[in-house]
Amino acid sequence: MVFLAGCNGHIGKEIVKKCVERSIPFRGFDVKPLEIKGMDTSKLDVVTGDITNPDQVKKAAAGARVIMDVIGLRKETKELTHEMVEHEGMKNLIEAARENKIGHIIYISVGGVAPGSPAKTLQAKWNAEQSLINSGITYTIFRPSGYFSDFLEYFAPTIIKTGKMQAIGDGTKRMQPVAPEDVAEALLQSIGNEKAKNKIFGIAGLEVFSYNELVELIAKVVGKPVTIAHKSLLLLKIMFTLTGASKDFLYRATRESIITPEEEKALKEAFAINFQRIEPWLRENLKKQGMI
Repeated sequence: MVFLAGCNGHIGKEIVKKCVERSIPFRGFDVKPLEIKGMDTSKLDVVTGDITNPDQVKKAAAGARVIMDVIGLRKETKELTHEMVEHEGMKNLIEAARENKIGHIIYISVGGVAPGSPAKTLQAKWNAEQSLINSGITYTIFRPSGYFSDFLEYFAPTIIKTGKMQAIGDGTKRMQPVAPEDVAEALLQSIGNEKAKNKIFGIAGLEVFSYNELVELIAKVVGKPVTIAHKSLLLLKIMFTLTGASKDFLYRATRESIITPEEEKALKEAFAINFQRIEPWLRENLKKQGMI
């Protein structure tokens, strides 16, 4: 059985759908009840619980042979920080694995993680990675470059509503987003895969775009012209400093989100995934939502 921590997120829902389609036994775990459009989830094995509560995690994970941690916190609060969710949550999963004799933990981290990162999200995920690597439990870690769903949920509606987008700098920063379904497939293909054991994989889609190119592509898909306003990075840094706003967004938004040729090679050698292209994916999903 797969224990899926974070079943209600983008990747989690795609894993659930694939498990149901393939009759893979799983138990979902999330702070909120599972909801998937077009699917009756009432009879699925789903436990509502808190990843920061070690007893709840241990109890829910009983009987599993693989743990998948796809939990992510969009915005932290004083009561719930990235460190609590990502790192403390991972430590709880490690203890649950030990207590329940679970031999493999598969974790969704993020591209750009590094020690001492000024972005709290990246630092927390780095800490979680290190705890997992040093746990002695077999691990597989994925570092996605970014998801198609970000452009579906934010970029497309903003362009449709305003015809405008903002770019930090000149808009030439490169991006290589990936479909959530493809990341979910990689996680499932990691189970029992010797080539995936104790490995870290960068994972990204087939296509590389500049920020400007991707905005123009989305505008073409939604059928509306767009104006891109390029904002000075120095000015934004000053504004963020004066307002005390979180530096996470600014730091991550100025970094390129691509993987190396070596990472692409490792991905192809370990997994058989037919990666999707973003334009047809966007068209299909925007139609489903009645946006085009």
